[in-house]
Amino acid sequence: MPISNHRGLVIQLLGELLYVERRSADDFLPTLAREVSDDGLRAAIEQHCKETKEHANRVETVFRKLEVASTSNLVPQVEKAVEHGNELAGSCVDDRLADIVRAQAALQVEHWELAAYSTLLALLDSEHAEPLRDSVADEKRAADALGNVIAQLAK
Repeated sequence: MPISNHRGLVIQLLGELLYVERRSADDFLPTLAREVSDDGLRAAIEQHCKETKEHANRVETVFRKLEVASTSNLVPQVEKAVEHGNELAGSCVDDRLADIVRAQAALQVEHWELAAYSTLLALLDSEHAEPLRDSVADEKRAADALGNVIAQLAK
């Protein structure tokens, strides 16, 4: 479907965020938490998984405020980042290296989310953007936590 105006772009991006937040909360993050060996990384992932469920709810709130049915739009870049991280981690013979790779894949997803949220905050008026502001803060904290864990594991 062609995007011809701000509203169309907002709806597309909201749908992409809804897809990524749901995929992260229901699959990617819980799987990641089970697979990592580092307790600090697991704790960071589990904390963010709880937050991510609320992020999906906030995106759905914005859909309702816009009086548009919630849609979920596949994001190939995120799927590829997750897939690549899984493949690369599977080839690591050292658990620490595998954890770094898994954290890096999660960090890539966080950066994609931050880019989408930043764009939406620029496109939406303050009333419609308000539910997303807390999600942006959570995503920034999660990205920082992942970066810190990567730095610790790399030593």
